Amino acid sequence: MAYSVMVWLVDPGKHPQEEEEQILREEHGRAPGASSGVNMGPAIPRMVYGVYESQDEAEGTLKEISNNLQQNLPLRINTHSHRIFLIPADRVHYVACEEVTRPMDEQ
Repeated sequence: MAYSVMVWLVDPGKHPQEEEEQILREEHGRAPGASSGVNMGPAIPRMVYGVYESQDEAEGTLKEISNNLQQNLPLRINTHSHRIFLIPADRVHYVACEEVTRPMDEQ
């Protein structure tokens, strides 16, 4: 069984260019083969911090995240798309760990 650590972010609220970005995103989405970039679109309310093979690994990660947030350090999230996000500590609402079943676990 695997364990997923998820970071839930604080709702950033509306920003002045939000309506213009929505129009641009809709127009861009209609273009053949178009894909929106990471800085286009609504704010992401949550991000997967990582998936771990054991509960001990996941709990170790939770302790590490807790220590970083207590020191007001940003969270560094590496994504599968080879992008790195630095999330400021004050933008983290909460962190959750959940037992997950992956397709490879069902075989």
